[in-house]
Amino acid sequence: MVPANALDAATQIIDAAEARGVRLRLLGGLAFKRLCPSSMDARYYRENKDIDLMGRRQDSRNIVKIMETLGYKPRELFNKLNMGQRLIYYDMENSRRVDLFLDEFVMCHKFDFKENILAGTYTLPITQLLMTKLQVVEKTEKEYKDLVVAFHDYDVTSGGAGIKGDEIADLCSKDWGVYTTFWKSLEALKAWTEANEVPEREIVLERVQKLMSAMETAPKSFGWKMRARVGERTRWYELPDSDSDAVFH
Repeated sequence: MVPANALDAATQIIDAAEARGVRLRLLGGLAFKRLCPSSMDARYYRENKDIDLMGRRQDSRNIVKIMETLGYKPRELFNKLNMGQRLIYYDMENSRRVDLFLDEFVMCHKFDFKENILAGTYTLPITQLLMTKLQVVEKTEKEYKDLVVAFHDYDVTSGGAGIKGDEIADLCSKDWGVYTTFWKSLEALKAWTEANEVPEREIVLERVQKLMSAMETAPKSFGWKMRARVGERTRWYELPDSDSDAVFH
């Protein structure tokens, strides 16, 4: 039986996969709820109805068996067309959707998280979770809340635990598009933090600035500099298609 609570349901899926030798890790709002104690603060709390998971492409067929054994209904045509890239399932009883990304997280930008799936326990590492929120071009309040709790609960470090600023800066130094989206997201996050009732906002703003400084000072690649010449005259990101489900309506 699928648990009614989304985090319990996600844990059930991950444990069932682990028992079969398949590694799945949470991303999205539930991952922040699991990793960040501040997410339970009433000022940041938000409902997390759906489940987002990261898996490995090589495990696609086993993932299909696991989801169907647990009672999830496949989005059949989508799954056939996207096998090896992304899978969608439904928990009909709880009106819940489960998105499974395989190897790569693809939204406004594309990131290869295959190796990161091997780290951590139930979630992707906080650094990669942060990247999935910073890459969102058209942000809503939920992105800002997830970003704030991440920066509140984890310091920006170089080679240590927490948010790995050196890793993000290295990625941004090679890709002008990712750098630009991340930079704009961090600027917007600072403005949102200053405009809202954020506890200990000085800590959040200090850590955001620490990451921006690391991104700014990292030596840029030749490809980065060439793309920077074109600048914003050419769009550097994708806008994912709106994918509202009619299955529950």
